[in-house]
Amino acid sequence: AFWQVMEDGSATRLAELDSNLGVAGIGERDLLVADFGPTNAFRHDRNSDGIVWRITPEGDKTAHARGIGDPNFIMVREDGSYLVTDDATADIYAVSPEGSVSLFTTAVSHPNGIVLSQDGGTLYVAQMFTNIRPVVGVSKLWALRLEDGKPYKDAKLVADTGPEGFADGLAMDIEGRIYITVNRDGRIWRYDPASDELIIIAEGVFGAASVAFGEGDFDRESIYVTTTFSNERGGIIWQIPVGVEGAPLFR
Repeated sequence: AFWQVMEDGSATRLAELDSNLGVAGIGERDLLVADFGPTNAFRHDRNSDGIVWRITPEGDKTAHARGIGDPNFIMVREDGSYLVTDDATADIYAVSPEGSVSLFTTAVSHPNGIVLSQDGGTLYVAQMFTNIRPVVGVSKLWALRLEDGKPYKDAKLVADTGPEGFADGLAMDIEGRIYITVNRDGRIWRYDPASDELIIIAEGVFGAASVAFGEGDFDRESIYVTTTFSNERGGIIWQIPVGVEGAPLFR
């Protein structure tokens, strides 16, 4: 299911889905939500039944984009289009404001989180796997140069947080530094493209997955991190103060 969680931690069930992955704001009030659909490449064969939904705060949902196998992370661009990763493949797709889907790049194998530099010239991509059947994890950050919004050269490896770490979500602060959630080892890393510094800013966040800076009534100088495990080590959302606001997002 898809839930709305308030600042006090209370939650309301908004909509039923097959699965939940990335979320991104679109327009003044709606959200884009990635859904693997009825099947996924991790448990079944490669497919094209994934959906990106547009969901209102009231829980009304409309299929905005179809034809992506296993859509995961969503990043909205300035023109109202958005990029969607498929972490079961090497595919990153571009979706037009009208919902037309086209292949954007295959430069990074098994892409998950993505963020765009504030000058629009570099797309940073988290690589989560080297293989999915069986699953073999990796935790790498790649930089893909863009010109006129399109890939220009091969992706460049800029950070590696360790073997089999499962790099998941990405977020960028207003200073251009990138926050990387590492699912398996429960760490949050920060990479600075200006200095190449890579440091751990939090540990013990087991199952760390999606990450976003606070907006609205939520603390703007904190990141909020979801977890993928629903046991004594997860099933919660973490707030982690970082002392800086997030980079502006397009909606």
